[in-house]
Amino acid sequence: MLEVDKREARLLEKAIGAWQEEQLINPEQARQMQQSYQVREAHTEWQTITLYIFIAAISCALMAFGSLVLDEKWIEVLRKKLSLTDSIIAVLFALLTVFLCYRGYRSRRKQELAPGQRAFSLNRELYWLLPILSTGVTLVYLGKSLQYLGGNYGLFWLLATAVYGVLALALSSQLLWIATLLCLIPAYVKLTYFVTGDASWFLGMNLPCRMLLLATVMLLAHRLALPDKRYRAVQHITWAGGWLLLLLAAWLISIFGNSGTWSEWQQVRQYQLLWWVVVYTLICAVAIWLGIKLKDNMVRDMGVLFLLLDLYTRYFEYLWDRTHKGLFFTILALSFWWIGRRIEKWKKV
Repeated sequence: MLEVDKREARLLEKAIGAWQEEQLINPEQARQMQQSYQVREAHTEWQTITLYIFIAAISCALMAFGSLVLDEKWIEVLRKKLSLTDSIIAVLFALLTVFLCYRGYRSRRKQELAPGQRAFSLNRELYWLLPILSTGVTLVYLGKSLQYLGGNYGLFWLLATAVYGVLALALSSQLLWIATLLCLIPAYVKLTYFVTGDASWFLGMNLPCRMLLLATVMLLAHRLALPDKRYRAVQHITWAGGWLLLLLAAWLISIFGNSGTWSEWQQVRQYQLLWWVVVYTLICAVAIWLGIKLKDNMVRDMGVLFLLLDLYTRYFEYLWDRTHKGLFFTILALSFWWIGRRIEKWKKV
């Protein structure tokens, strides 16, 4: 039986009702159509509590990882007792990563083939946190054993990006793909600084401009990778992450322009950054228009939120010393109330 959400169910009900009124279908056919689908159940309170429990489990796992693995004293004790080197530790954690990925793959295949199992499970997805951590340790100690190739940390961030990306696509893991995108950003930043010798500009771009370029490349790569079946499980993460990075970078550019240093930015007059503000505002408008055209609520809402952030930023830049503070915070309160009301209305749909 076809499963639909509440919004899709209302659309089907309207369509069946309209067809029946126009006598395109008889009442028996309408009844059969209504019984051919069911409304997908929304998340219950217990599912929400389960989500919070899993978030707590992730937090505790990260703290345990930091205490046990990243504690240099604990590592030094093992070094002395077992005569371990950085390269041996890297190999051991690499083997652990292989074992965890193989075990996770086998477990996932068994559960997916079992009758009544859903394709996505938060419990199964959070399992991939273990190979993410073990891969990170592997690359850290690999870098230590090679002395990070003369301080080229970006190369090892890039290697982590490649490893997580391959594992994410091979194992259809959204958590691994999030780790891929999170590693891609520092890899890109570190490599650009390494190539330029820690200069403020790379190909004439400061850091926010470089991040805008990276976000554009991410969105273009997303469009090119859409036909790949292996990419479909993680495509929404790249789409959302690319837009978030794009709008955030554009917002920073509207404030700092292409200034390379703090002292240089302090010497720039605000009217000289107006064209950057115009470009940023146009990007927000394009995001809203594209979200409406594609019926993508995420892009539309993100464009609206960053447009509001644009207005508040301009207020602090140009009107903070000239406007009554009570009036400003009244407008701020009303705008946040409006946003909350829209979100609440959308959640009820």
